[in-house]
Amino acid sequence: MSASFGSFPEEWSDSDNSESTGRYSTNQYDGNDGAFPLPDDTDITEARQLRWEREAMVQSKFVSDDGVFELRRKISDLRLRLMDAREKLAEEGQQQRIRDLEEQLFSLNTKDAEFMYAMSLELMENAQREGDLHTAEKYRLQAAEARLVIPQLNMHGLWVGKYGDHGFEMINVTYAGDTLVATKVTGDQNVPKGEVSFTVDLSPHIHSDKGMLSLEPIELNAKASRQWGKKFLPRYEGQGQVAAEGFTNGKWIEGQLILVGRFFSFAWVPIGHQVFFGRPSSDLTLKMLREQQEDDLKRDQ
Repeated sequence: MSASFGSFPEEWSDSDNSESTGRYSTNQYDGNDGAFPLPDDTDITEARQLRWEREAMVQSKFVSDDGVFELRRKISDLRLRLMDAREKLAEEGQQQRIRDLEEQLFSLNTKDAEFMYAMSLELMENAQREGDLHTAEKYRLQAAEARLVIPQLNMHGLWVGKYGDHGFEMINVTYAGDTLVATKVTGDQNVPKGEVSFTVDLSPHIHSDKGMLSLEPIELNAKASRQWGKKFLPRYEGQGQVAAEGFTNGKWIEGQLILVGRFFSFAWVPIGHQVFFGRPSSDLTLKMLREQQEDDLKRDQ
């Protein structure tokens, strides 16, 4: 397939038949012009503008975008140095070195919103089990603040993407805890409106050997990086729904959510299908809803 919006970029697939979770690694956005094929006159409501301003204030406490991956590289290096220092505890001066490294590690971790979110939730749950409601509330507020600036946990609302030959369709993103749920607002013959298109568990993995992300980010080449204004694209494991016509033989298959600046994409990995999503304008939203209503009326006749 060609590397165009609404299709699965050819660069995402290796030439061999390696495990599907490893295919998506490099250069998959090379060849796109960085523009989403929807009207660029997206309405910005007052409520959304106020939310952005509040997020900006909180965001100033944390590292964002590509800086997150550089921060986590430094944290990983520090952890290795700390492990080495602890193994040499008996040597002179190691205790002070350990304290210094622990302070540096703590300072860097507080700049990672996902780490602070996950850690605050863990501390909140510990305090609740101990009956310390005052401390639990403190950590709840701390977690809520960090969550506010984690992009993948703040994608609520309507998005539009091109589902291959079915054309443009609208989804509504909601959350069940830290699991993103994309429900079709408009649908097609295979997966109709009202059904879930895909889900993604976005819980941070602070105690995982893989680090904060369940999958390594996609590292763009120089050309694609200039086009998209970033070098790394975070991605997350998910489940996408597929079905035969008439919503029969439905099943869930491996998927990946990829954040692309103001947009995102979801890939149904085994079948090599990818959909890019952007925010619709109010006019486009009304148009698509009217068309869906007209289709419903025709089927009911």
